Amino acid sequence: MNWLVSLTIVCLAVHCGTALVQHPEDDLYSSLAFVFDTTGSMVNDYLQLKSHAESIMTYVLARNNSDIKHFVFVPFNDPGVGPVTESFDPKVIMYKLNQVVIDGGNDCPEMGITAVIEALKVVKPNSYIYVFTDAPPKDSRLVYEALDLIQRKQSQVVVLRTDHGCVSTDTSYESIASLGSGNVFDVKKGDISKILNFVKTSMDTNRVNLMSVNIPRKQLKPSPQKLTIDESIKNLQVSVSGLNSNIDVVNPIGSKMDEANGLITDLNLKNVKIINILEPMPGEWTLYITSESSHEIRACGISTKDFDFGFAIGKPKNMSQTSHRPLKGAKNYILIDCPGVKKFITCKIQDLSSDGRTEALPILVFGKNLLLCGPFIPNDNPFYVQVIGMNSYNNYFKRITKTSIISNEPDVPFITSTKRVIGVVGDELHINCHVESLVPVTVTWESLNYPQQSWNFSQSSEIELVISNITFQHAGIYTCGAKNIAGYSESTTNVTIISKPTIAEGNENITVVLPEGGDYSMTCTGYGVPAPKMIWFMNGSPISHYNGKLIIYDASLSDSNVYTCRASNEAGEIEKNYNIVVKVESAISIANESLVIDEQDDVLMNCPLTNMNNKWFKDGVNINDLVYKRADEQHFRQKKRALKIYELDELDGGVYTCMSNNETYSFHLQVAFAPYFVKYQPETMMIGRNETVVFDCKAKGFPKPNVLWRKLESSLPITQWTLKDTEYLENKQILKIHSVDWIHNGTYTCIVKNKLGIEKRHFELYVF
Repeated sequence: MNWLVSLTIVCLAVHCGTALVQHPEDDLYSSLAFVFDTTGSMVNDYLQLKSHAESIMTYVLARNNSDIKHFVFVPFNDPGVGPVTESFDPKVIMYKLNQVVIDGGNDCPEMGITAVIEALKVVKPNSYIYVFTDAPPKDSRLVYEALDLIQRKQSQVVVLRTDHGCVSTDTSYESIASLGSGNVFDVKKGDISKILNFVKTSMDTNRVNLMSVNIPRKQLKPSPQKLTIDESIKNLQVSVSGLNSNIDVVNPIGSKMDEANGLITDLNLKNVKIINILEPMPGEWTLYITSESSHEIRACGISTKDFDFGFAIGKPKNMSQTSHRPLKGAKNYILIDCPGVKKFITCKIQDLSSDGRTEALPILVFGKNLLLCGPFIPNDNPFYVQVIGMNSYNNYFKRITKTSIISNEPDVPFITSTKRVIGVVGDELHINCHVESLVPVTVTWESLNYPQQSWNFSQSSEIELVISNITFQHAGIYTCGAKNIAGYSESTTNVTIISKPTIAEGNENITVVLPEGGDYSMTCTGYGVPAPKMIWFMNGSPISHYNGKLIIYDASLSDSNVYTCRASNEAGEIEKNYNIVVKVESAISIANESLVIDEQDDVLMNCPLTNMNNKWFKDGVNINDLVYKRADEQHFRQKKRALKIYELDELDGGVYTCMSNNETYSFHLQVAFAPYFVKYQPETMMIGRNETVVFDCKAKGFPKPNVLWRKLESSLPITQWTLKDTEYLENKQILKIHSVDWIHNGTYTCIVKNKLGIEKRHFELYVF
């Protein structure tokens, strides 16, 4: 096998200004998670969550602009966590929520951080996690693991903490919430419903981060905070988590916003205040915020304009060579991709604990929507990356990352690879593996049937395995492994090989000329992996078939058409066309005129000869002789040069001729009559196995009646393809079955019909 590896540029997908290398399927939806403390003191909280959870999930699903499709529920107490439930159906989450037993909780700390970690493991990127508890965490040692997942998943954690008298100085929840630009809302138990009503309408995956500041003290005299709003922002939301907080907002033209000119207060609780402004005008806004305690200020907007970023210790050439966190104690560069910016102005680092103060970094390289800034050595504090530029409307564009960032010691490589790949025989197989590493790394590809090969990279990279002209032997498990100074990790891809469908009878189009009344079977057998689905079409519409065969029974002119057989599977489709032409045989007559008259009707034939001798003949016999033989003077009547026949019957059909001295003129008269059977046959027949049975349905009628045979136990007409060992004789008026067997037991019906009537005959066959 030839291994072809290409190093490709992968555009990192970022939500709300954060870089993330994703599985392709991760781009499709985000998650909403409920993490709930099930100890006994949470009964009131539990009842409020139950009453709102389903309506929140249903509302989010119904919104046209929402990417939240996935829901998660994680219960926890001490020492239990889980089980984790995830589903796309809100009813599944509600079923698990209703099964929760609220009890226990003799000591205050609970396993809250573990529960948050379990939720972060299963949520999709750019998701929302809501934690409900009234106790501090018992597992604070796991905060670092939670922080790493928050940065990798770029998800927001909001903690709703109700008061239960647990005294604790633990700030783990504050650390988790702050890192993800979330909040810890200390609320009364009766306020949970108000918070949930706000949650219902506030989640939006197009949320971009505009400001995130932690103020570690009370602030009774407001200090102005500046916000830059561009025209892409459709909604501005400001939240403050702190005691008796107040928010005043001044727009770019100096007007203070209030409810009369567009300010909406979403929440106004003792420890939480949230305001909202729809369609804010572009420009520089000012926030004046006071609080009687330390407080957290968060401002975000709804916009489709965000930016991607990543860190590297060497100058990266593309996003695939970056990591989501910088290397601790080393010089790092930041690569920024911001499609909404026409001109970059600055790149800054904002320390989360510095009241919003920033440090500008050197700008090294400009490119189309790309900015390389640094180097810088990160300290131990969480920080945001801030980007300022001018957009195509010459308005200032300012964003900060959705989550704050913490530098990291060298960690084992983080691998992202496609979990399942489907290849088609004869095509090329492509398997992508993105390896995130802050330090030099060795990447390997291997599978069960082929030897391992390896490549060395100085930092994060994307490696693509390409195999040409694949066969079924290339199916199996492929492992992408990566090793650096911190350790080894791997990710597997399950490769399934399929093949395009083929048609056993060939795919050449054919034309078939079929006599009227004839039967024809069109066979179309498809092969492929997986087995192809076989469909027959006529005029673009699907039609029924029998085991892949399309059967035309008792063909008529209306059956003339193009019939298409299509074989299709995941690998493709193939078609074969049958052009069916039904040839109708027309009767040849030597008469001057042809007439078809229904039975019991009268007919008048006018002879056009001027010197007619008043003699009419039927099939060469003088009409007068026929009248004499029939003893029916009223049946034929001659009027000058015309002949009238009253109440036609079957015997009146024939050639009628009038004559002059040297000319003749003839009429071919055909009398149409309903069909009738001409022979009796017993309706119940007992036949031994392997003997032959004959069903007789001989009938007369004009026009010539069509004959249809059916078996009561089958919905299909009887043909050689639908019932074995069958044969038709005398234009289908006789059905013969050779070597009868048990499958021939049943009720047989022959149906003869034309435009004037229909007759049926039933036969019971017992095989012994």
